[in-house]
Amino acid sequence: MLTPMDIHNKEFGKSIRGFDCDEVNEFLNEVVQAYEILYRENREMTDKVEQMEKRLNQYESTEETMRNTLVLAQETGENVKEAARKEADLILQNAEQQRSTILEDANRALREAEAKYATIANEMAVFRAKVESILTAQLQLLDGIALEETKPVETETEV
Repeated sequence: MLTPMDIHNKEFGKSIRGFDCDEVNEFLNEVVQAYEILYRENREMTDKVEQMEKRLNQYESTEETMRNTLVLAQETGENVKEAARKEADLILQNAEQQRSTILEDANRALREAEAKYATIANEMAVFRAKVESILTAQLQLLDGIALEETKPVETETEV
C-alpha cells in the first residue's frame, strides 16, 4: 500500500516543457496531507475492525461455552432425575420387601398364637373334664358316707 511518505518522497524527472515545480510540490503537499488523513483513518478503522473481530470471537467463544454449559447442565439435570428415580424405585422395592417380610412374620406369629390358643383350650378342656370327674367321684364318695351315717347302727346288746 502506498504510504504518505512514499508520496512525499516521490521525485519526478524534469523536462523542458514540464510542469511548474512549485505547483507540483504544492499539489503533492496537499495530496500528502489528504492521504495522511485517509491513511490514518484507514489504519484506525483497520484497528477497530481487528478489535471488533477479537470481541466478536470472544463473544462467540463465550456463547459456545455457555451453550456447552447449558447442555451439560441439562444432561446433569437429567442424570440427577434418573438417579433420583432409580433411588426412589429402590426405596420402594425395599419398602415392599420389608412390608412383605413384616406381613409374613405377623401371619406366622398369628398362626403360632392361634395354635397355642387351641392347645391351651384343649388342655383346659381336658383339665376341666378331669376336675369334673374328680369332683363327681368325691361327691359320690361323700354321698356314700352320708348314707352310711344315716343308717341305724346296730348295737351288740340286742342279741
